[in-house]
Amino acid sequence: MKGKTKDNIKARMDIALFCNHKNIKLVFDGSRVAKPRASFVLEINAQQLVYQWLKSLRFPNGYASNISRLVNLEECRLYIIKSHDYHLFMQTLIPLAYRDLWPKGT
Repeated sequence: MKGKTKDNIKARMDIALFCNHKNIKLVFDGSRVAKPRASFVLEINAQQLVYQWLKSLRFPNGYASNISRLVNLEECRLYIIKSHDYHLFMQTLIPLAYRDLWPKGT
């Protein structure tokens, strides 16, 4: 759902309290509280590169459905992906697509 997120100030305070993730702790700047971007979040241009790559993928018959059909390039989203294709995406395609886009050491 657009506008809904679990990444709020209370969640970030819990991370600071229970975890040792220095790169996503809250930054208090006077009267303002800022949430720095997590290291695993891609910039918009990197997201567009990944979705364009997904749009160009072709698989052998019977291996996976046509994932390129499910890609919306304008919104950078995948629509109605089936469980087998989702598993294939998570296990095989994400490491390939993101290996050069993520910062080293994350």
